[in-house]
Parts: sequence; C-alpha cells; structure tokens
Amino acid sequence: MPDPHPAAGEEAALAAAGEQAALAAAGEQAALAAAYRVGSADIPLWPDGQRIDALSAPLMASTHFADHPRYHAALAATILEMEQSPAYRDWIFKGGCGMKVRRPDRWGNPAADLIHGRALAFAHRVLSQHDVYTDDCWASVYRDGQYCLPHSHLRSNVSIVYLLDEGDPDPDDPMAGQLVFADPRIPHCCQQERGRVTSLLKPEMTPGTMIVFASDYVHTVGPYRGHRPRMTMSWNVTIKRLAGNAAASFL
Repeated sequence: MPDPHPAAGEEAALAAAGEQAALAAAGEQAALAAAYRVGSADIPLWPDGQRIDALSAPLMASTHFADHPRYHAALAATILEMEQSPAYRDWIFKGGCGMKVRRPDRWGNPAADLIHGRALAFAHRVLSQHDVYTDDCWASVYRDGQYCLPHSHLRSNVSIVYLLDEGDPDPDDPMAGQLVFADPRIPHCCQQERGRVTSLLKPEMTPGTMIVFASDYVHTVGPYRGHRPRMTMSWNVTIKRLAGNAAASFL
C-alpha cells in the first residue's frame, strides 16, 4: 500500500513524474523552449510578428523566417556532417527525394533543435492549437539528377517542408528542384474543370520559407540540376502520438 506521507525526496520525484506526464499529454509543443542558443546568440522560437499566409488549399499555409541567416550556416554544416553517419543516412533511390538524413530532432544540435521547434510551433498554430507530435522528420540533400516522385504521406495529419539551401538555378528549367502539388482537391490545380488536374501549385519558396500542408495532398519535386547541394527539411506531424514504425511511410 502506498505511503500516505511520502518523504520530501519522494514528493519531489512524484511531482517531477506528474509534470512529465502532463507534458506528454499536452503534446510536444508544450516542452519547446522560448529561445535556442545557436553559437553565441539566443534566437527566439517564434519571432514577434511572424506572419502565416494561407495558400490556395484547405490546411495549407506558408511562413518565412527572416532571421534565417543567423542559423543556416550552422544547420547546413550539421546536415552534411550527420549525412556521413550510418545511423542517420538513408538512401532510397534516385527518385526518392534526395539523400535522407533522418531525425534531426535527435542530433543534439542547437540549430537543428531550433528549426525542429519552429516546425512544431507552426503546425500547432495551423492546427487550431491542437497538441502536436513528431511522427517522422528528416533533411533531404538533393544532388545532380535527384528528384521526388509524386506521393503523399501516410499516418500524419500535416506535413511540413523547410527550404534551407535552394542550390543552383537551372536557366533551362524553372521547375528544376521545385516542390509542386498536383492534387484534384486543390482548387488551384483544377482551374478548368473541377476534379481534373491541369495546373500545378508551386508555393513560392526562398531560403527560410516553411510551408505546411495536409499530408494526403499529392506532391513532387522536379529533377535538380546543380553543383551545390539543394537542402530541405521535412516533418510529418500528428495530433495524437502514434504507435508503430513511421519509417514504413513512403518517402
């Protein structure tokens, strides 16, 4: 039978356990820090006045972090470093959305922790303040000739893409390396006849841009042609913590 009068140390342990249980029940966004120290600077998780702009589809929005020069160099260097680790490196095939570098939330790197927190904070806002959980996340490093076949994402409610480095432009193909949506549920894609895709939705993205979209929207990335690696980061986010293996999700 539990001791009705626990010692002070036991009371502290019980309080800590209760606090952790409350955080787990409240979603991952509840444990995010207000700011992250990257190098010698404290960078706020969500800058004052940060705008969220709706895009041409339900549950699709964009935001741009103007302070990205403060952490992009550190983040890009970390991705290339973690790409060398067999624990995180994941090559699928040439059309499998570049070289995957898995789970930036587990790298223990301040710049990665900052952008991961921003992705969760963004999802939390777009999902009407719902609790949010990371089902999967990864960086993608595109090199010459790599692309992403049309697909959608399993298990998650929303997916997020962040543009870190756009790589080199292709003067002969403005769609090279670009994220586009081709889905009959997106009005912009069906401008001539409802339900028939005749146009592509290409969100405007520059370094520092993050977009969120319903995970079941079909999207693709055109073949990248460039010498400098093109780098993006992605998340699959849920409103309930899911059991099972997120890696079973396509791409």
